[in-house]
Amino acid sequence: MKKLFYILMVAGLFFGSTSCEGDEPASDQSQAETPDNGGNDNDGENENNDPENPNPAEGDILVVYYSYTNNTHTIVTDLLTQIEADVVRVEPAEKGLDYAANNYALGSALIAAIRENPNDASSYPAIDPVDVELENYATVIVAAPLWWSNMAAPLQTFLFNHGSEMAGKNIGLIVSSASSGISGVEADARRLIPDGNFLTPSLWIRSSQTSNCHEMTAEWLKDTGLIE
Repeated sequence: MKKLFYILMVAGLFFGSTSCEGDEPASDQSQAETPDNGGNDNDGENENNDPENPNPAEGDILVVYYSYTNNTHTIVTDLLTQIEADVVRVEPAEKGLDYAANNYALGSALIAAIRENPNDASSYPAIDPVDVELENYATVIVAAPLWWSNMAAPLQTFLFNHGSEMAGKNIGLIVSSASSGISGVEADARRLIPDGNFLTPSLWIRSSQTSNCHEMTAEWLKDTGLIE
């Protein structure tokens, strides 16, 4: 508890001094704070396309994402209507945390800790164990919310733990944010997957575009060569 208080205090000083950057505290924010549990619309026809399934079977494409609110989950659910892929949804190990409280103080503290020591495993928040064999996949699509101009902290943990296993793989990046640019999230992805083959361009879907993301996602899949 003392450690958490110290991190929060340090983050408050850090982000207070950089507030002029105009960052959104947690730009995956949505009016619907609880992600829908409907998954995709296949009614269980393909279990590997279930965004709630943390342990995918073998396949060619893997989608990895985190979503505190409904936005990134909605994007991934739509994505799975257009491609066949297995899915990992990253979840924090500590449950019930309110990242939105006190102007997203906890979320900003987590980002501050990573920024201070990005090469230290202890800087990253714990996540639930993920059983996935990355050698089975040629392509990994990372769907990430933007927090304080960076990739959401729990997803950074997953990539810190597994990024080296993605060497030589095609890496697609989808970013959900309210308004801030996505260059910081792109930089995080390249830092955490240093030997990945990044597909260009990245897909940026603003919060206001989430409900109508289908065409944007379809165009991106064609631009990156993931579909013809």
